[in-house]
Amino acid sequence: MIVKIYLRAIVKDGIVKYGIQKGGRLEDGKDHLAMFDSNRFGAIDDLITDVPARTTIIWKLDCCSGIKSITRIYSREEKHTVFISEPRKRLLCKGFILRLEIPESKEVREEKYTIECILCNNIKLTIDPVIRVPPPDTRT
Repeated sequence: MIVKIYLRAIVKDGIVKYGIQKGGRLEDGKDHLAMFDSNRFGAIDDLITDVPARTTIIWKLDCCSGIKSITRIYSREEKHTVFISEPRKRLLCKGFILRLEIPESKEVREEKYTIECILCNNIKLTIDPVIRVPPPDTRT
């Protein structure tokens, strides 16, 4: 199975709701990362994505995302229950990929991770979402 996570820069509580305005940050606006996955879940800055134990996760930029590049994706946890390896940058693409090869478990496993990206206005943005692997019988 493949789960895709799409990324889009937005300004929340400012005039621009989707994408980053050319020329920089809006006054009183703060840059955020809108994320949505192929499971049809979405959030701003704190997405929790449920995936099966053996799956491929692909992070990619949404159309007109306002993001110049994803610079790094990595686990924030000392003990890795989901990120057995680090996500890799995809060749000829502005995304990252992670192949999960972890055995199924009766316990929920989740891991906080960090996405670092450079917006089109050259501002560095860092967001900390979560990947969760529920037991097989509890997935919706």
